[in-house]
Amino acid sequence: MKKLFLIALSVFVCAGVSFADPCKDKTNEAKNMLAKCKAMKKGSSEYKQCASSYNLLKTKAQQACRSGGMDENEMQAAIKQWRTQVDRCKGKQSSRCASALQQLGNYQYRLEEKYQVDKMVQYEEDVAWCEDRDNEPAKCKNLGSGPKVDHSKSLGYFLEYIDKYPKETRTPNVMYQASFVYEASGEEEKAYKLRMRLVKEFPDNGLVPKTWLRIAEYHFMNRKFRDAIDAYKRVTGFENLTGKEAALAMYHLAESYYNIAEYEIAAKTYYTYIVGSDAGKYPNDLRLEAMDFMAASFSDIDDGVRVAAKFLKDKNVKFKDSLYYRIGMKNKDHDRNEEAVQSFKYLLDINPDYVDAPLADVAMVEILIIQQKFDEAQEQRKLVVKRYSKNSSWFKKNKQYPKSVENAEKAIRAAMLDIPQYDHSQAAKLMKEGDTEAAKKRYAVAIKGYNDFLNQYKNEPSWDEYKVYANLALVYQEMDQFAKAAEMFNKIVDADTNRYGRRALGSAAPYKKEDAGYNAVLMMDKARVTAQQTKVQDDPVKAYELPETKAYFAQVDKYMAKFASQKEAVELAYNAAIVRYQAKQYKQAVVDFRNLKTNYPNNQYILLISRMLAQSLLESDQLDESQKEFEWLLKQYTEVKATRNDSMAKIIRTSIAAVLFQKADRAVKAGQFEQGAAAYLDLVKHYPKEAFADKAVFEAATAYEKANNYDKAAQTFMMLPMNYGSSPLTIKGILRAALAYKKAGKPEQAAQTFLFITNNFEKDSMAFAAIGFAATTYDSIPNKKMAAQTYEIAYKKYPNHEKTPGMLYSACLTYDEAKLPEEAIRCSKDLVRDYPKSSYALDAAFSIPIAYQNAKRWNEAVEAYIFFAKTYTTDKEKLIAAYIGTARAYRELKDDKNAAVYYKKTIEAYDKYGLQIKNADPGVPAEAAFYLGEMEFAKMDNVQVSGKQKQKDAAVKQLTEILKNAVSHYSKSATYASEQWTFRATNKIGFLFVTMAAKIREQELNGKTDEEQFAERIGIVQQLPGYYDQAQPIFQKNIDLARDQGFYNADVIAAEEGYIEMYYQGCAVFVEVGDAFAKSPLPDSVEIVTQYVEYEGMTKEDAEMAAGEDLQAYREELESRSNAAREAAVPRCATGIRASEHYGIDNQWTQKLYDLLRELDDQNEALQIKITKFDASKLFQDPSYFKTKARLEQVRSSKVMTQQEQLATYQEILKDAQAENEKLRAELKELQARLAPPPSAAPAAPVAP
Repeated sequence: MKKLFLIALSVFVCAGVSFADPCKDKTNEAKNMLAKCKAMKKGSSEYKQCASSYNLLKTKAQQACRSGGMDENEMQAAIKQWRTQVDRCKGKQSSRCASALQQLGNYQYRLEEKYQVDKMVQYEEDVAWCEDRDNEPAKCKNLGSGPKVDHSKSLGYFLEYIDKYPKETRTPNVMYQASFVYEASGEEEKAYKLRMRLVKEFPDNGLVPKTWLRIAEYHFMNRKFRDAIDAYKRVTGFENLTGKEAALAMYHLAESYYNIAEYEIAAKTYYTYIVGSDAGKYPNDLRLEAMDFMAASFSDIDDGVRVAAKFLKDKNVKFKDSLYYRIGMKNKDHDRNEEAVQSFKYLLDINPDYVDAPLADVAMVEILIIQQKFDEAQEQRKLVVKRYSKNSSWFKKNKQYPKSVENAEKAIRAAMLDIPQYDHSQAAKLMKEGDTEAAKKRYAVAIKGYNDFLNQYKNEPSWDEYKVYANLALVYQEMDQFAKAAEMFNKIVDADTNRYGRRALGSAAPYKKEDAGYNAVLMMDKARVTAQQTKVQDDPVKAYELPETKAYFAQVDKYMAKFASQKEAVELAYNAAIVRYQAKQYKQAVVDFRNLKTNYPNNQYILLISRMLAQSLLESDQLDESQKEFEWLLKQYTEVKATRNDSMAKIIRTSIAAVLFQKADRAVKAGQFEQGAAAYLDLVKHYPKEAFADKAVFEAATAYEKANNYDKAAQTFMMLPMNYGSSPLTIKGILRAALAYKKAGKPEQAAQTFLFITNNFEKDSMAFAAIGFAATTYDSIPNKKMAAQTYEIAYKKYPNHEKTPGMLYSACLTYDEAKLPEEAIRCSKDLVRDYPKSSYALDAAFSIPIAYQNAKRWNEAVEAYIFFAKTYTTDKEKLIAAYIGTARAYRELKDDKNAAVYYKKTIEAYDKYGLQIKNADPGVPAEAAFYLGEMEFAKMDNVQVSGKQKQKDAAVKQLTEILKNAVSHYSKSATYASEQWTFRATNKIGFLFVTMAAKIREQELNGKTDEEQFAERIGIVQQLPGYYDQAQPIFQKNIDLARDQGFYNADVIAAEEGYIEMYYQGCAVFVEVGDAFAKSPLPDSVEIVTQYVEYEGMTKEDAEMAAGEDLQAYREELESRSNAAREAAVPRCATGIRASEHYGIDNQWTQKLYDLLRELDDQNEALQIKITKFDASKLFQDPSYFKTKARLEQVRSSKVMTQQEQLATYQEILKDAQAENEKLRAELKELQARLAPPPSAAPAAPVAP
C-alpha cells in the first residue's frame, strides 16, 4: 500500500514542477490501454502483452508531460541558447543571470528525462522481445534491472544556482526541484538535507507544505515514525495544502501513529480523514483502506470496541455499524475472539438489520467453536436461523441486496445442517460416557433437526440431503436401531443424485451407492444378531424363524439384485450362507454354498466356499460327500500350481482325518468297540501328526476298555507317552493304563506305570501325585518297605515340593510300621533338617536345642536355637523361648556381645507377640532386659575418675551415660511385673546411683598442697548427697510395690537395706564434711608474715601479730563450718530412723543411724523410737491381678503393636477375666455352702404320760 501512495505522490509532484500540460493526449491513450488490460484475465498471455504495451505508453506519457511537448532538437536548441547566456554571465550575478542558469538546468533536466524515457522504452521492448524467446539469446543475459537515471548535468546547474543565488526569489523552487533530482538519482539523504534547508531558510514560501510532506514521507519510508508525525503535522497546518496532498499526509500521519502503537490517536486521525473525505475536503481514494485501518487501530486497543463506542457516542456519522463490523472482523482475524464477539454484539445492538449482519453472526459461531463453547455456538446457530429467515426484519430491509441475501441463506442452511450434527455429536459423547437415557433424548433432537432440514430444503435438493441421509444412518446405528439405519442407507441407494447438481469444488466424496447398499446389509445383519440375542437367548437355530432374520435375507437379496457384480457380493452371500449354517440349516447351507461355487467359480473365495460346503456336508452327516469335497480341496492345495498352499493342505488333511474320526466314532456309538478302536488306530496310522491323533489313540484305548480288554487298553494308552509325549491326554492316558493294569490284576505293573509319570514327566503336576499312587499300590499288596521307599522318592526327586514333608512323614511312619527304627530315625532327622518350616517338623526341631542345652553343649545349642528362630517363626511363644535360650547359651559361653543381640530380640518379639499370648511368661523379657542392664552396669568397673580435671569430667560424663543406658534396661525389666526380676531390676537402678557416688568419692585428688586437697575433698563429698537422694526413692518404690503386691523376698530385703543405707550415707556425708573442716590444715604463718612485710610494708613484729590474728580467725571459721555440717546431719539421721519405723525395718543401717545420731545429739527424741519389725506373714498376694494389670499397661503403651492387635488383646484379656470371674464365683458359692452351719434338729416329740 505504501508503494502505491509513493507512486501517486510522485505523479502529482512531477506535475507540480512541469512547465506546461501538453501530455493530455498521451495520458488518455495510456488510460485507455489500462482499461483494456483490466478487462482481461490476469495471468493470461494476452494480459501480459497488454500490460507491456501499457507500461510503454505510460512511460511515453510521463516523458511528454515532463518535456512540455518539446522534441529533442527543440530541447537541444534551448539548452544551447541558455548555455550561451550563462557563459556570458561569468563573473556576474544578476536576476537575469540567475534566470538563465535556472532555465539551463530545467531544459537540461527535460532532455535527461527524455533520454531516460527513450532508454526505458528500448529496455521494455528488449524485455518483451527476450520473454518471447524465453531469454535464450545472448543479449538477454545482461539486461539487468533497467537503465539508471543520470541527472548529473542538470543537478550541477541547480546546485550552482543555489550556491550563487541563495536568497533569490526562485531559489526555493530550484532547491525543491534539485531535491527531486537527488531523489530520482537514489540519493534520498541529500534530498532530505536540501529540503530541510529549504523549510529552514524559506519558512514562508509556498513550497514549504509540499516540502514538509516530502520530508515526512522520507521519515515514513525510513520508519522514523515519530519524526514523520512531526513533519506530517507541519504539512496539515497549512491551509493552502488541500486535495490529494492533504489526504496523503493525513493518511500517513494516522498510519505513523499506528506504527508506534498509538492506536487510539491513529484511529481518531483515520476518522478525521474519513469525515473529511465524506465532506469533500479530501479525495476518497483511500477511504476504504482508512476504514479498515481505523477498525484495526481500535481492535488493537484493549477493549477497543468500547473505546470506539465512547469516541463515536456524540458523533453524527452513518458508518458506526460498519466500523463495529470491521473491528469485530479484525479482532477475529487476530484471534482476539472475546473482543470480536463484543464488537459484533455492539453492531447487532445498534443495527441488527445491518447488511452484513449474517456474516457477523456466522463469525460469532466460528469464534465460539474456536473457544470450545460448543453449546453457545449451538444457540448462536439457532439465532441465525431465526434472525435471517424470510419473515425477519433483516430480510425485509435487505432483500434488494442479492449478495447479502445469498450470505444469509447460506448461513441459515449451514446452521440448520450444523445444529443436528452438533446434537448428534453430543448424543454420541453421552452414549460413550454411559449416560444412555440422556443420549437417547439428544439423539431424538438430532433426528428431528435432520428431518427439519430435509423438509425445509425438499424442493432445493443438494448433496446436503445425501449427507443427512448418511448422518441419520449413523444416528440410528449409534442408537442400535439398525433397521432404521438400513432404511437410511437404502434412501442413499435409491436417491436420484442428478437432482443435486455438481458437487462443490473441494467437497468430500459422497457415499457410494454400492457402499450404502453394503452397509444396509450390515445393519440388517446387526438387527438380526440383536434379535437373536434378546429374543431367543442367542440361539441361532431359534433365531432363524425371526422376522429380523427374514428381513436380513431380504436385504441380501436386494443387494444381490442391484450389485451382484460387486466384489463384496460374494462376501455377503457367503455370510448369509454362514447364518444358515449356524442355524443348523445344513441342507440349505449346502445349496447356498453349491450355488456360490457354481455362480462364482473364479472368485477369490472359491476355496473357502468349497471348504464350507465340505463342512456343511459333514454336519449334515453326508460323510462320504464331505470327504470327496475335502479331497478335491486337497488337490487344489497340493497339485494346482496357482493355488498350491502347504499350510492349507495341512488343514484339509486335518479335515479329512476329522471325517475319518467321525466314522470311527459312529462305529463305537453303534457298540462296535473293537471295530471302532481299529478305525481310530487306522486314522492314527495314516495321519499320525494331526492335532487330534492323540485323541484318536485315547478313544481307541477307551473303546478297548468298553470291550473289557484291559491289557490291550493299557498297551494302547501307553502309546500316548511313546508317540505323543506333549499331548495333554498323555498323563491322563498313563493313569488310565495303570488303572487298567490294576483291573487286569497286575498291581506291581500298575505301580511301575504310575512311576513312569514320575520318571519321564518330572515337571508335570501329576508326577508328584503319581508317587503317592504308586506307594499306596505297594502298601495294598502289602509291601511296606517298598511303599516307604516309594514315598521317599518324593524327598529325593522333589525336595522343594510343598507336599514333600507330608510324603516324607508318611515314609517315616511307614518305616516304623515296617519295623525299621534306624531308617525311621534317619527319616525324622531329614525331615527336621530339610523342612524346618513344615508343621510336621516344628516340635521336633524345637526339641533339638533343648537336648543340647540339657547336655550343656552350648555351641550346638546356640546353632540349634538360631536355626529354629530363623526357620520356625509362626509359633511366637517358641520363637521368644528360642531367642532367650540363644541369649542364655551365649552368656554361658561368655559372649556378651551376641548375648545382648538375642536379649534384644527376646524383648522385641515379646513386645510384639508376647502380649498377645494368653499365658506368656513376662519373666522372659524381664530377664532379657535385666541382663542388658547388667552388661551396661559392668562397664562402670573399668571407668576411673582420675587425671586432670578435663579427664575427670570426661570420666563422669561416661559414667553418667552408662548409668542412663543401664537405667533404661533395668526400667524396661521392671515394667514386665515379674516377681523374680522387677524388684531385682529396681534395686539395680538404686545401686547404679550408689556406685556412681562411690566412683565420685574414690576419685584421685589433684591438689599439690594440703589446703588444695582439703578444698578438693570438700567439693567431692558435697556431690554425694545428690546421688543418694536419687537412689533412695528407687529403693522406696520397690518396698512400696512389694507391700502392695504381697511380696517379700531377698530382693525386697535388699531394697530395705538400700533404702535405709541411703539415709545413713546422706547423714554420714555431713559428718564427714564436718570432720574435714575440723581437721583442715592451717595456712603457713611464715608466708603470711612475709606477705605483710613485702606488700604492706609492716615491721616484722607487726606482721607476726597480724598473722596470728588471721590464723585465729581462720580456726574459728573452720570450727563454725564443722559445727554447721554436723548439725545438718542430725535431721537426716533422725528422718532415717523414722523411715525405718514407718516400714518396720530394723537392719544394720538402722543401728548405724542410731549410733551416729547418738554421737551427734544424744538428746534427740528420735533415739527414743522403738522399731517393730515388719511381719511379712500378713501380706496378701494376688499375682494374677498384678500380672494382668501390668499386661494391660504394657499393651496400652506398646509402640510396636497395631491398633487391631491391641484391640484383639484387650478383648482376649476381657474374655479370660470374665471366665475367671465366673469360675471364682462358682468356687465362692461352693465354699459358702461348705461353711454354712448345719440345719437345726427338729423339735423332739412330747413324752407320753
